[in-house]
Amino acid sequence: MLLTIDLGNTSTKLGIYENGKRICFANYDHKPEDCALLIKNFLYRNSLKEELISDTIVSCVVPSLTKRLSTDIYELTGRPAHFVLPRNDYGLKIDIPNVDELGSDLLVMCAYAYHLYHDELFVISMGTATVISHVTKDGVFKHCIIAPGFGKIAETLWGNAAKLPEFEIKRTKTFLANNTVDAMNIGIYQGYIGSLRYLLAGLRNELHVSPRIVACGGFGKEVVKDIKEVEYYEADMVSSGLNYIYERYVRQ
Repeated sequence: MLLTIDLGNTSTKLGIYENGKRICFANYDHKPEDCALLIKNFLYRNSLKEELISDTIVSCVVPSLTKRLSTDIYELTGRPAHFVLPRNDYGLKIDIPNVDELGSDLLVMCAYAYHLYHDELFVISMGTATVISHVTKDGVFKHCIIAPGFGKIAETLWGNAAKLPEFEIKRTKTFLANNTVDAMNIGIYQGYIGSLRYLLAGLRNELHVSPRIVACGGFGKEVVKDIKEVEYYEADMVSSGLNYIYERYVRQ
């Protein structure tokens, strides 16, 4: 069985794959203080044992945790983990001044999306940050836009204004409100949609392309309902991408 680990800035996602198919998956909204314990608990909850893990592939965007994670995985499975690195060949050419600036999660998402379509792409990631990546029809990673994530926009409001309450943001089709919560909900949700549409339009106009648009990220499930151009959505594209990269480039 393959263990996939997507360690981001604010969350850790674990997946188990067997023969290319996902067996189980979990999303933990924190960075692990003890990586080995987190993995053990994940396996235990899914009635699995460490001995069943034949290999591990990792996307980690927190450099300070890489060494500890590597050690924990080796002690747990008896095998070194494979870490996704931007200078490795995963079917994409990276055309940016500093290749090492590219996060492994973005590389995984874009490689997987290009594998799906082999076409001009905008890949939208809706996580801690909102990231729009551009991949050319020839499979070249060329451009990237980074904006605040949906949750961070909301936190800015209720974290810095005493009279603005915290609440569950919901999809809305209206622009009319007559109370504080609805007014905030509309401003956050519709403002986020408007920002995404504006950025996508700006990229299209400057690049003179009509790309396929794919998206991922938890709240993206709601957002894509209001961005009709999105052709494909998958909540956890990094997990699927790690499995793809392992099967296509690492296992062989």
